[in-house]
Amino acid sequence: MRNLKNEVRALHEVVIEKTSFSGKGLDALGKQVVFSVLRQFFELQAITHELLDKPLNQKHIDLELLIMCGLYAVDHLAQPVHTSVNAAVETSKAFNKAWARGLVNATLRRYLRDAQNIRHKALTSDTAISNHPDWFTTSVQQYWPEQYQHIIDANNTPAPMHLRINCQKISRDNYMTKLEAENLGCIKSQNSPHCLTLMEPVPVERLPAFNRGFVSVQDEAAQLATLILKPVAGDHILDACAAPGSKSCHLLEVEPGIKLTSIDSNSDRLTMVQDNFTRLGLQGDIIHQDLLQIDDDQLACFDKILLDAPCSATGVIRRHPDIKLLRQANDIDKLVSIQRQLLENCWRMLKPEGSLVYVTCSILPRENEHLVAAFVQQHTDAETIDIPLSIGHRQSPGYQLLPTVGSHDGFYFAHLRKTSASIML
Repeated sequence: MRNLKNEVRALHEVVIEKTSFSGKGLDALGKQVVFSVLRQFFELQAITHELLDKPLNQKHIDLELLIMCGLYAVDHLAQPVHTSVNAAVETSKAFNKAWARGLVNATLRRYLRDAQNIRHKALTSDTAISNHPDWFTTSVQQYWPEQYQHIIDANNTPAPMHLRINCQKISRDNYMTKLEAENLGCIKSQNSPHCLTLMEPVPVERLPAFNRGFVSVQDEAAQLATLILKPVAGDHILDACAAPGSKSCHLLEVEPGIKLTSIDSNSDRLTMVQDNFTRLGLQGDIIHQDLLQIDDDQLACFDKILLDAPCSATGVIRRHPDIKLLRQANDIDKLVSIQRQLLENCWRMLKPEGSLVYVTCSILPRENEHLVAAFVQQHTDAETIDIPLSIGHRQSPGYQLLPTVGSHDGFYFAHLRKTSASIML
């Protein structure tokens, strides 16, 4: 019988150590358990607190996390409930607390006896019901009141697996045929001509010709960034904040005749850019640099810039549910400050008559249209370019996509042009 020790350790790293969930050291089932507990964290925590006669001391947080894993297992895993209970009880031995085994066993069996009533008593707060922290739900209710439940439901539902077809190697229709030959059902995206959505997610190893660079995994909303920027042969394009390289690769797949420079401040993640280039058979300049600091020789040297700015990632919570626990309300001010500086510096790197696409995977206006509107107002050489999308919400300026069940993640796009007035500055 397997235990849940590794799963509890992974949850501890997120909840207590405030480290992003990586999945390292976990098998497929372990990743499923941790990922799902993080997605349902506030609900499972409320049920655990209802079950316990008195709150556990903070030093016993591992036991609380173990009970939460057990609750998820008995409700959702395709195995007998006594197997899930026994796995949790056996895991409790690892904590070297003589009383832990009895506590875990009694708590889970009490839940099994009266689950409906216990859930009714536990799930009373907005936090437990929505499975999101209060600061987030308050923000969504403020900015997206009509879409509030839609966003919450999407965040609490596993995301679909979107593919980006390498159009330099195969057409989308021909790749569909390859998928069908492997009994992998898919549908065409209506938003990106290079995107297919799998009916069921699979490991990348099951994707035909993945190692030969025929296909990559990328959300369909993220694929729109390249389509909005519209690379043309001969363009010198900067992919700022490029790692892990999905957008850099898409730019080169759509137009191999560009000169691409991919920059990121994280040297470890830049390795992923090169790995993606190698797998897909692409080439570009890769530079390790923090664009909060730029050199004089980088001024006005790019025809087009794609700035996928670091952000709150509130549009991709369903893919990264640890964001619910890692992101705090006071993080937004810090992120906005970084976004402003990156946009300022990238603007200085853009040639007159050049264009810049500003992107975030946030749904918070402070990081998006509020920031871009202030930038345009402060720069006489900046004008907005219309984005002709048929989905999402037109903003002033830019376009906002919200996370959607069965479809795209939450992304914001703004397209700016640097006018010739900048020559006179």
